[in-house]
Amino acid sequence: MSDKGFEISGADQEWSHFVESDDIGAACFRVDVAPSDVFYPVLCRRLGLHSIENLRAELKLQRNSVNKVIHIKGSISADVHQKCVVTAEPVQETINDTFNAWFEDPNQTVSFEKAKRERMSRKEQDKQPMIGEAEDPEAITDGEIDLGELVIQHLSLALHPYPRIDGAVYEGDDGALKDAPEGTYNNPFAALKDWKKNETKKDK
Repeated sequence: MSDKGFEISGADQEWSHFVESDDIGAACFRVDVAPSDVFYPVLCRRLGLHSIENLRAELKLQRNSVNKVIHIKGSISADVHQKCVVTAEPVQETINDTFNAWFEDPNQTVSFEKAKRERMSRKEQDKQPMIGEAEDPEAITDGEIDLGELVIQHLSLALHPYPRIDGAVYEGDDGALKDAPEGTYNNPFAALKDWKKNETKKDK
């Protein structure tokens, strides 16, 4: 089993780490990935961070021998500084999170749930309810999976949606000092954080 370990670099280039989908079989294999320091400034701009250090991920990849869907189970760790929602000062946060992701080659297989939903849609001409990612995997592009992009996406979900320095308070319209209400700061990952919590509850 091989990992291409191919990184694209450049001053404004985001981190990418590709693995060939054909190399992923029924036997589980592990890939450890971490970006070079040169990618951190671009990641900070994308995620709205003051700084990021020690980003790394441990990934286990395995293909289902029946439906050919690839399951990736990952764990992420990183040290980041976000902007306080009250004072705009840097807030330190240590990330330790886990995630699951699924991929498939649309030329090789179509999941049963997806085929069933499409058939029902044609018959009823009505919107079908959303289904879980495990039943509707991401499509593999050009025979490769970008593990770097996958890690970045799930890192964004792991960030605290309302970072705040200890003791920081928000001055409301009435002039009184109080705790900053959620939603005061327009954090782009807040809604995604709530979605992830709901998905986690469904899995339990």
